[in-house]
Amino acid sequence: MSSNKGRSRRLPPEKRRAQIVGAVLEVVAKYGVPGATVSRIAAAAGVSEGALYVHFASRDEMLLAALDSIFTEMANLIDSSAGRSATDRLALIAQNHSELMKTKLGAFTSPWIEFIAAGPQVGLREAVAETQTMAFGKVLEIVKEGQAEGTIRADMDARRLTWQWYTIMWAENVSSLMGLSEYIDDGHSAFSLDLLLREATTGRNSP
Repeated sequence: MSSNKGRSRRLPPEKRRAQIVGAVLEVVAKYGVPGATVSRIAAAAGVSEGALYVHFASRDEMLLAALDSIFTEMANLIDSSAGRSATDRLALIAQNHSELMKTKLGAFTSPWIEFIAAGPQVGLREAVAETQTMAFGKVLEIVKEGQAEGTIRADMDARRLTWQWYTIMWAENVSSLMGLSEYIDDGHSAFSLDLLLREATTGRNSP
């Protein structure tokens, strides 16, 4: 966690807000959502508890801002594949996701899993579902574009294919968080993805 030594340092409001959001993600990843207390968030951000409320009306607002940040990272990962065919995009996003899991131990994934695991008792179930739905929609759009361009079979259920793709990503998330690097390092996730894309691809069967 960040030291409180920097509390007197003045930052522009938008940078201070981003710093606090980063602290929320850090604390959620370490202690879970119920354990993400205002005092821990303030300590991680290097500010007083009162300073948090200059930028956020409540702890819930801080948590919702953290969810927005997670979605932004998800969206950036998806959008970084633009300019390619749909199947190449799905493969590249998955490849970048695998590298992210290996190099940053999940990056946004650690706090994301904690938000999911927190359950309805923290009052964020709808916000968590909305975050996943928005990310799902971006991948679904890629699948539908693939059907329109002819690189993904038109007779496949686009939503089902998208859920199957996400199942592989979630397995990477969970295996990385559990320390089971074999799933990615030994190519099991890549193998599953290859099978999925071969089934989905029109006229492009891999050997």
